[in-house]
Amino acid sequence: MASQLEHAGAAAVIACPGTPQVQALTTPLDAIVLDSTGLSREETLESCRLLQALHRPLLLLADTSDASLVLEAIRAGVGDVREPGAATEELLASLAALCARDQDGRRAVERLEKRNRRLREVSRSLFRSRHELLTQMGQLCEQMAGSYRQLNDQMRQVAATSELNAVLRQELDMEGLLRTVLEYALKQLGPTNAAIFLPNTTGDYTLGAYVNYDCPRDTAEALLDHLADVVAPAFEHRDDPVVLANGEQIFAALGRESDWLSEATMVARACRNDGECGAVMIFFRDARNPFSPAAITTINLIAGLFGKQLSRVIKTHHRHLPKDQWSRPGDGSDSDGRRL
Repeated sequence: MASQLEHAGAAAVIACPGTPQVQALTTPLDAIVLDSTGLSREETLESCRLLQALHRPLLLLADTSDASLVLEAIRAGVGDVREPGAATEELLASLAALCARDQDGRRAVERLEKRNRRLREVSRSLFRSRHELLTQMGQLCEQMAGSYRQLNDQMRQVAATSELNAVLRQELDMEGLLRTVLEYALKQLGPTNAAIFLPNTTGDYTLGAYVNYDCPRDTAEALLDHLADVVAPAFEHRDDPVVLANGEQIFAALGRESDWLSEATMVARACRNDGECGAVMIFFRDARNPFSPAAITTINLIAGLFGKQLSRVIKTHHRHLPKDQWSRPGDGSDSDGRRL
């Protein structure tokens, strides 16, 4: 049979039957023909399974009338089964068909592998794009949340400004104005000590009004009067709120006069209008309860509107006099520094 195949132009390799010889077969092949003549059923199927491991087209020469053998051989990887006495042309045709089918299968596998590689690349690209998109969406959501919080804060500030401005503009009396400002401040800031220092005609400051939260009752007013000479001059030229977070910062800003505030936190704000300081406000409490950024914003708002209304009150009280004859709000004509 080998000589007939060689005569027909096909290279043939002859392997002796039996498992050891089949296992030792390492020659590169285009196809394999296994002749089961003289082999038992078990040897035939075992040889088919071993040859199938070479992944080449396998043609089995066996009795085709044994349907169970043919079925088992096909399950073992045989591509076709022919009778041992089949003509050379029939064998060549069968081998050609097996080789063509094997090539088609290999090309299909190559196409699938190429497609899988392309799909993996697309998948990695999509994963990267998805990751970038999620990152951008996260950043966008953070920006939108920040913008929403900022807009919400601005809306609250506008509402608070309108509310406070409407309340203060109704007060044309110094006593009522001081009381209204401190009541509003306590409502917004919570429990805290507060004092308003007013300038007089000599340029010094006196205690205009105060709220005592946790200072000793018998010494609170005296201490605040004492600070009028220290706190107000230190902050009257500032246009922004000054935050002193602890006793060390207060001592650095005010000196030894602030020893009794060693465990406090303080916010000071000058109330200025048209370049002039009409009052200086301070708020202080235990350092364990610091003023939040929102509270400092509220203090800044209160000081600005209070300074404007204070200027209106002065102009209203002295509109019939020249400006150089106006009394200052802390010289005793409008307020005597009483406790609110």
